Amino acid sequence: MIAVTYEHQVPYNYDLRGISFPILILRLSLPGQVEPALDIEAYLDSGAEKSLIEGSFATALGIELLSGRETKFVSTNRSEFIARLHRICLSHPTIGSFDLEVGFSTASIARNLLGRDFFNLVQIGFRERQLTFYISSTP
Repeated sequence: MIAVTYEHQVPYNYDLRGISFPILILRLSLPGQVEPALDIEAYLDSGAEKSLIEGSFATALGIELLSGRETKFVSTNRSEFIARLHRICLSHPTIGSFDLEVGFSTASIARNLLGRDFFNLVQIGFRERQLTFYISSTP
């Protein structure tokens, strides 16, 4: 048997419809800067290759959204939309801080997603029945 240990246990959060999801509340800022900063909710999505954040947050941080490299995202229903890549700092009071290049959407999106690029920075496990996920910073 293989045993995996985690530093933190996090209960799922409920969305506006009352449905539970694995969601992290993170602070966004520019790498190496404390301000400006924004707190956002982001859904953990193991099906997303890259993390995706609402484009208006880039603007609020002082990032020129359209200056980032263009990339295409494709949803599960095969609809396509464009995002712009920018490097930001994601921080959480107990998990730590991570610099990550994320896609900022050029159109409105329903939810911010933390994809497998974020999963590469942490160790994560899900217990769906208990509505809990476990997370540790990757050494």
